[in-house]
This record gives sequence, structure tokens and C-alpha cells, in this order.
Amino acid sequence: MKLYYLTIEGITSTVFNSQVNGLITNLNKKGWQIKLLIGQKYRSRISIPKLLSLLSKKHINFILIGTTINHKNVAEKVIKKLDKSKSVILHCRNVEAAYIGLLVKRKLNISVQVIYDVRGYVEQEKAFFKEPDREQLFKAFNRELFKSEIYFSFVSKELYALYNSKYNIPLDRVIFCNSGYNDSVFTPPIESKLEIKPLVKILFVGGNQAYQKTEEIICALKGKAGIELTVVTPKPLLIDIQHQNIKLLNNLSQSEVNLLANDFDYGIIYRGSELFNQVATPTKVSEYLGKGLKVIAINSAGAYSKIISENKTLGFLVKSEDELEQLDLHKVTLEEKKVISEYAKRNFSLSRNVEKYIGLYEKINERF
Repeated sequence: MKLYYLTIEGITSTVFNSQVNGLITNLNKKGWQIKLLIGQKYRSRISIPKLLSLLSKKHINFILIGTTINHKNVAEKVIKKLDKSKSVILHCRNVEAAYIGLLVKRKLNISVQVIYDVRGYVEQEKAFFKEPDREQLFKAFNRELFKSEIYFSFVSKELYALYNSKYNIPLDRVIFCNSGYNDSVFTPPIESKLEIKPLVKILFVGGNQAYQKTEEIICALKGKAGIELTVVTPKPLLIDIQHQNIKLLNNLSQSEVNLLANDFDYGIIYRGSELFNQVATPTKVSEYLGKGLKVIAINSAGAYSKIISENKTLGFLVKSEDELEQLDLHKVTLEEKKVISEYAKRNFSLSRNVEKYIGLYEKINERF
């Protein structure tokens, strides 16, 4: 069977490098020769060097899409990219790509097998961000997708349980792959440089969106004795920081974050109690653990919350900013970091996900 991976989030997505390009690169290294189909909005602000680099790769094809996506039209464009001389596995990232994949399958009938990578509780996310039209659209898409004879990869068992309670999804068509960190980029920890006055160093890596609660994290840790917080975001934060223990960085590459993290003890995350947060597997958590950092989770670390609360080796889950104030934090040793990073590689890495995806591809190939 011919293998294709479809994403319509484009190359400007914050997770394109870690969750899409990194995954396909790792799968192709295993000899699977997957074609990456990238749906790209033509009015997006795109890095020209990045675009040219991707265009030069034979396994990557771009599909131009409008600001408002015409799903039937994109499905026709996808069909033109497929080698229809053989049966096809179309691996689709997120709900819209999966719906497009379903349209392709219906058009080409049994020659296409679709995998829907279920990344989150998308209906509630759109309700939270006050996008009612998109909320209803995604509900309609999911009603069709979960009742279809396709395959599914869920980022957490909690997310599967949520959708299964509504749609009764057969487990023999399901695998579980969290939002794994790219272990070819985030490498095991090394000995930190010696400091005259060693501080407990905490790292936050995240987006500029309000739900990341970046300002709340800064306010909770500003001026805290013995603590240094470094915040890394894609764009500069538009806030005035006048505390010596807070550092702001922006626009770092994954490799730069990897090097930076060698000198840190903890990675921090602060998520709300909304259900879409509770069933998610934030990539930053797996990246922190992959580097050997202990995780400090305020209120929630999504589906990782139970794992962290039950295993103090991995960090702390605190209920509030007040409880964070009471934490007695210590430097994390190199030995501890190595134990954490090895655990992460076994459970939360892109390499582990590649094994699971390959197992599903082989299963589908045997059935058809």
C-alpha cells in the first residue's frame, strides 16, 4: 500500500516541526517512504527559506487552500496527488484533514484506508474560543468520522473515553499516541555548568495564547528567592518585567531550546480545568521530561496529570498558585535527570509513536 500523511495546518503551525515534519522524517528513516501532503493557506506569512527547503524534498507536496476551506475542493486536490495504481493509507492529522480523507475514501471507495489522528476535544476548544460556527462544523464532522469504518489514533485514553461514550468506537481500530517529543532533537541531559550561587532554574516554553497562562506563571514566581524563571515564546511578550529572577526569550529553534534546557531543573505548565485541557497531552510536558526536567504543573498537565501526581520522580502537580508558593524546590541531579529522560523516551517520544504507527500500518496492510 502507498502511504500518505495529510495535514492542513500548514508550515506556520507551532507544532509543524515537532509533530509533523519530525514524525515523517523518523518514519521515512524506517524505510516507509511516506509522502507528506501539506495543505497551506496561500495568504499565510511563510518563511521563504523554510518553504524552499521543504519544496526541495521529493516526499513533500503542497496543496494550496483558501482562507475559508472548501473541503470537497481540497479532497479533489488530494486525489490528484495519490498514486491510484495501488491501495492507499491516508493518515490524517486532526478533524478537518480526517474529514477530507473521508471524502477521498468515499470517492475512491475501498482503495483508500483512512487514519484519523484525534488530537483533542476540538468542539469544546472552539466553544471556549467563541467560534460557534466552527464548533458546530467539527461536531458534524466527528459524527460522520466516528461512525465510519476508518482507523483512529488518540493522544490519550481519556480523549478516547470521551468520544467512545458518544460514538462507541471499536478498540480494534484504535491506537494511542501522545503528543510525543522529538527525541532526535531533545537529547538526554548533560552535566550543567557550575554556578557560584546555584539557583533552582525553571523553564517555560509555550505559545503566546492566553490559555497558556504565561503571565500568571510569571506573577507566581516573580521575586521568589532562590528561583530563576526563563520564559521562551515564539513572539515577544508584551509585558513589562522588572524582576531580576525573570528572563524572557523568544523565537528560539528547537535545537536552541534543547541546548538551553541542559542548565534547568524544572519545566512548568499551567492549564485550566476545561475538559479539552484535561484530555490533551501538551507537547511541552513530554519535551520537559525528555530533557530530564521535573515538571511543575499548576492545576493541570492535561492527561499527564495522573502520571505526574503518582510519580514524584517526574515532578509535582499543585492545585493553585498559593500551593506553588509552598513548594520546597531543590536542584535536580544529573542522575535524576537521566532516569526521567529514559522514562520519557520509553513512553512519550516520537520514536515510541513511530513504532505504534508502523504497527497500525502493518495491521491495515494485512487486512487489505
